[in-house]
Amino acid sequence: MLISALKSASGETNTLGLPSRRSVCVILVDGLGSTNLKSAAGHARFLNSQQSDSAMCWFPATTSTSITSFATASNPWDNGFLGYQVFNRSTQTPMNLLSGWKEYAEGENYQEASTIAEIALARGVAFHTVAPSAYERSGFTGATMRGSDFHGIDRVADRFTEALTLLAQSEAKVIYLYIPELDQLAHAKGSESTSWLNQLEDLDSLVRDFVSSIPKGSGVILTADHGVVDVSKENHIYLDELIAKSDFKFVGGDTRSLYLYFEDAVDKHAARELLEDRLGDSCYICTPDDVIAAGYWNTLSAKSENVAPDLLVLARKRVALYHRGFAKVKSLEMVGHHGSITNEELAIPLLKFCF
Repeated sequence: MLISALKSASGETNTLGLPSRRSVCVILVDGLGSTNLKSAAGHARFLNSQQSDSAMCWFPATTSTSITSFATASNPWDNGFLGYQVFNRSTQTPMNLLSGWKEYAEGENYQEASTIAEIALARGVAFHTVAPSAYERSGFTGATMRGSDFHGIDRVADRFTEALTLLAQSEAKVIYLYIPELDQLAHAKGSESTSWLNQLEDLDSLVRDFVSSIPKGSGVILTADHGVVDVSKENHIYLDELIAKSDFKFVGGDTRSLYLYFEDAVDKHAARELLEDRLGDSCYICTPDDVIAAGYWNTLSAKSENVAPDLLVLARKRVALYHRGFAKVKSLEMVGHHGSITNEELAIPLLKFCF
């Protein structure tokens, strides 16, 4: 989507079929899946009144994977951002590919593909990121927005104001406008909570006013990186009740797509049979090869294979998955979850304005 926005600003044909525009603003609302948006129709009347193209995020349905692929026009099976929390076999250490970077340069150096920002600058098109100020020097920003002119703005409404100011300038540009607040609220309180719905209602109003105010010659795209599923605590599944911590090098992934990295001596086939027997139809138990065969990934690059798990546990029903030997205590309190292959998690909106 971001590469199509750049091509629109460059006057090139693109996969979204966008006509040429001087400038394009791409709004990415973290966690606003198509199902979440439709379920809250009464709180997002403007967004739900628009015709959305059919779109899906990458698997796993998680921010680190989706935004990296979105920001580089590369695939997770190539770029090494194969999930949220992974295990680096080369260094024998866990990696949090979203928030685990020590500094900007660490993420910048790990992600080797050219960013859309870098591609834009090479074509003479300016690229701006408008996002919360806390992300300006984060490692994940280094990995995904390398080369971008960053505008750190904390209030959501002020981000839209800044984007309008940038669109009013005469130079050709792409603006990436990032809204993480809905995802944060979904994790803490759920996507059906009053807090989440109120935030969506505010966002709906801001987007309506924004698209009605953009200058002639500009276009706007709104999309998301994944959807969210609310899960009650009684539907938590604890893998530590089935397999001891000592059998694992690491358990990562997300709470609806656990990544299992076993110690070398562990019988992985027996572990898979145990999980299939005990978890029944609540989850799929699969290998990376199974994921490739199902069409969610393609052949893994050496970089992605280095962090790929031995087994994946993917939620099929409304459950959340943990191994408490590895999960942070705070994560056990989450209400909203994502990562798996259900439509609620993979389907995302793709709204186009002024095209």
